[in-house]
Amino acid sequence: MEMVQKEIAGQISSDLTEVNAVDMPHSVVNALSGLKFLLILVGTNQHLRLETLKIPVSAPPVGSKIVFVAESEQLCDEIEVDKKICLDDLLLCELFRQNVGEVVYHPKKALAKEIVRMCRHYSHAVILVARALQNVDDDLIWKRVLERLAIRPASHDTSIEALMVNVLRFSIDQLENDKTRRCLKNLALCDNYHEIASESAIGLWVRDGIVDNQDEGLEVLKNLVNANLLEIDDNGQFVKFQDQDQDILVNLIFQPEENRMFLMQGGLDVTEPPEIEKWESAKEILLMQTGISELPKEPRCPSLSSLYLQRNYKVRKLSSSFFNQMPALEVLNLSRTRIRCLPESISQLVSLKRFFLNDCVLLRSISPAIGRLKQLEVFDLEGTKIKNLPKEIECLINLTCLGISLSGTEPSNDSKTVIPHGVISSLLHLEELNLDVDADSEWWHTCAEGVVSEVCNLKSLSAFKFSFPTLELLRQFNQLRKSMEHPSLAQFRLCVGNHASCMMNQLPLDIELELERCNRFLRYTNGDGVFTEIKDVLRQSDAFFLERHANLKKLSELGIDSMDQLKWCVMGECNELEVLVDASDTLHQEALTGSHYKSICLESLEFLFVYYMRNLRNIWKGAVSKGCLSSLKLLTLCKCPELTSIFSHEMLDNLNNLEEVTIEDCPAIASLISCQTSIGKVRETPYFLPILKKLSLHYVRTLSSISCGLRIAPRLERLSFYDCPSLRSLSTDEVSSEHLKKIKGERSWWKDLEWCGHKPDHLDGIFIPIDTCDIP
Repeated sequence: MEMVQKEIAGQISSDLTEVNAVDMPHSVVNALSGLKFLLILVGTNQHLRLETLKIPVSAPPVGSKIVFVAESEQLCDEIEVDKKICLDDLLLCELFRQNVGEVVYHPKKALAKEIVRMCRHYSHAVILVARALQNVDDDLIWKRVLERLAIRPASHDTSIEALMVNVLRFSIDQLENDKTRRCLKNLALCDNYHEIASESAIGLWVRDGIVDNQDEGLEVLKNLVNANLLEIDDNGQFVKFQDQDQDILVNLIFQPEENRMFLMQGGLDVTEPPEIEKWESAKEILLMQTGISELPKEPRCPSLSSLYLQRNYKVRKLSSSFFNQMPALEVLNLSRTRIRCLPESISQLVSLKRFFLNDCVLLRSISPAIGRLKQLEVFDLEGTKIKNLPKEIECLINLTCLGISLSGTEPSNDSKTVIPHGVISSLLHLEELNLDVDADSEWWHTCAEGVVSEVCNLKSLSAFKFSFPTLELLRQFNQLRKSMEHPSLAQFRLCVGNHASCMMNQLPLDIELELERCNRFLRYTNGDGVFTEIKDVLRQSDAFFLERHANLKKLSELGIDSMDQLKWCVMGECNELEVLVDASDTLHQEALTGSHYKSICLESLEFLFVYYMRNLRNIWKGAVSKGCLSSLKLLTLCKCPELTSIFSHEMLDNLNNLEEVTIEDCPAIASLISCQTSIGKVRETPYFLPILKKLSLHYVRTLSSISCGLRIAPRLERLSFYDCPSLRSLSTDEVSSEHLKKIKGERSWWKDLEWCGHKPDHLDGIFIPIDTCDIP
């Protein structure tokens, strides 16, 4: 009680905290007697009277309220109160109703109340059951929930964990179909992650043959999120399991002890494989990311259908007889192990459909015995160092997906043996071909043309990753596919040109990862001139990486109409380029075609990254039509020494979706926004850049103003400054402080900074001295 009194005293006045314990009760009474107060006591666990706390109950000011929050209903009955509110009834029943929808009506209201009671105040369980009963009108199914929740585990455990086993089982049973249930299991068993990219999750399901394509995987993902079995972030890019759901799903549902269909061990603390007897009855074995260095020599696994051994970095060798007794194996994942070769017993896996060896960096060759795996549909060798494909690959006529990384041969060797003639063209059912090579190697220049002609025979190909060493080869590829009337590729990653001394390795890792996720990606390196072939591919692309172009002066020279679908644009080391978009190009194109030409360009662009542009002077030149750049979310400009400003007043009207701006090493920029306007008058508006959340300005030495006095970024949350010595003053018109959570900068700069108008008091509390290691 003394602690409570002291806390009350401290919230009333800091002076009261210095009062000694003897005088504290009287001080609290005196302080509260003249106040209209709301007192909330949370976690009350004992019977108490207000007199004990010395609360003035005799004549408190009108409108004062005292609220007890207690877990025990009996305790609430013992305390004399004016009104008792049961949170079960008030909150959880409402939570249930909101999640189950309009299906709740009499007599289901009584069932709903009983379901909430049996969920024992656990809101996550309430939501799961409610979502599982969405649109379910059958009373029998509602009653079945009560039966399921009443099941007691064999251990008689009555904890939340036991409740969640019952809830999750019912939720899984209510999923739309078995395919959705298999996807949930696949995701739960595949890894111990905190979260995973949505596209990566769908990619797992496609690779493992559970769903057929991206669209079907997206529908499954939506169903799992709607069922509350997965949680998705605000941007829809990452999903994760909630609370401890993944552990319960894996350990108590998907591999129950009474049925040894699953054998799972994980974690680097596991250094020995399971006893050989446990392998025999397993249908699926998951031994991922362990400290195991040696596996059994010849485990007997008559029923084994899936074997996951990925990320076992200490596994360097498999016994020559390891696969001899796995006749039913359909899925084998050895990715990110350190194996150097495959054992000959690989030929015994006659039922194998999916085989993953990606990122096995020590793997140098593939045994010709691979040709006996006639049922193989997916074969992933990306990230390996193999020297050549064995001729026997052509026997895998059921392959729908093939991923290859080839290090090739020495120049003196026969390059034709790297990809033997006829291998690719034999795989007539291929839908996805990912070919990763060193595009600048001599052997690839020798055999690339032959590979292209074979690829063009694949009528079912819809996803393609390829490096064209020359523009002429891309022209040949496009012409051949058109002449054969093949449909357009749904997904592609096409690299064109000589990639020596390329910039890709200098890009931030997060940008590389984002580019990897794009469905239709074109990278054009060391180009010279503007060619129809590039425009044609660009017209279908959602991501474009332009690097080291010799003479391009404007990005828009590649054709405004070629960029309608573009979401990502990364540009670097195009030293003749002076402006990204010149609005006059639309008029020029209109004159050439003799028809009205679309003046809205880059309408879909969301992410723009510009690096190492020696002569770049403007982002945009000329009139800005409504809609141009209207989807832009992220803008990064780095090492552009001639750039003097970023946005014109006309551009600002369109940038209503811009969330993050990063400017680094652009020494000529005086302000982000040009202080001149061609229209003579700035539009009347409370704020420009309405949802900008993060602004980083590093090594911008002539920056003297952020926005030339314009009111911008009312929702700004993070500011970062480094080496901006000319920025000596800030204004709350330029930097709204209402939502600011963090300001980073040099301590000395912050100390000398002047404010135009009143400096909000809380800014010093959110300022963080910058560490030079934080700056690129």
